[in-house]
Amino acid sequence: MMDILIMAAPLVLVTVGALVSEYAGRMALFLDGAINLGAFLCFLYTVQTGSVTVGCLLALGSVTACILLCARIVERTDAAPFIASLAVNLFCNALVSLLSSLTFGTRGVLTDSAFIFSVPQAQLWTTLGAYVAATLIVTLLFTTRSGLYLRITGTDSAVLISRGIDASWNRTHAWCIAAACGALAGSFLAIRLSSFVPNGAGGRGWIALACVFLGKKRVLPVISAAILFCLIQYATYTLPIVQHIAPSLLIALPYVAILFLIAAAPDTSSS
Repeated sequence: MMDILIMAAPLVLVTVGALVSEYAGRMALFLDGAINLGAFLCFLYTVQTGSVTVGCLLALGSVTACILLCARIVERTDAAPFIASLAVNLFCNALVSLLSSLTFGTRGVLTDSAFIFSVPQAQLWTTLGAYVAATLIVTLLFTTRSGLYLRITGTDSAVLISRGIDASWNRTHAWCIAAACGALAGSFLAIRLSSFVPNGAGGRGWIALACVFLGKKRVLPVISAAILFCLIQYATYTLPIVQHIAPSLLIALPYVAILFLIAAAPDTSSS
């Protein structure tokens, strides 16, 4: 069970970010790009500064600032947030490829002597960091007035407007929180690998969105869905019964299982 919780930590963090954004009425379709960009910037900043802590913080700040700018443009121009979020996702992935080529001369896997970590320590600290960050966000979301405003922005923005509260800033903050979660998760994934791997997100941003809908936007079911995905993924790699399945199908099994669970889950929206 501990192995599954360790594996699930980055996904749980991203899923919490996706949930916050969904509460505000904005799907964070840029999460996969934010994870990849966060992983690359963590590698870049760590190599340049020699400090992985500084690398993580700078990566988090850079990705969040990028999404903040995009969110304000969307709000000011009244652009379609769905299309804009997809565009931001493509932009983040393209930016990673461009920066990698310019700074390291390659778009492939990046390694450096300044970015090598002990596997047990990397797993320990990234797991603790992910769960502490996710717990802090959930706590603030449900125990503070700002958290309450954020949670009702997507469904009752008129109430906020009547009280003189700018709902557009709540939507912006929600995107920033999702971006920060993605960047931090990407940094943790890179640290665990002691390298930057292109497209290291592995679809976690999309799975996080699926978990939000599978959990019906409720915190514990949403987090449970993320852990369930990792449980299925872990089983595909360890159970002898699946060892004779084609590798391509084996990789797809956890994603297919999540889609099946979403389709089979009872609709409680009208209750």
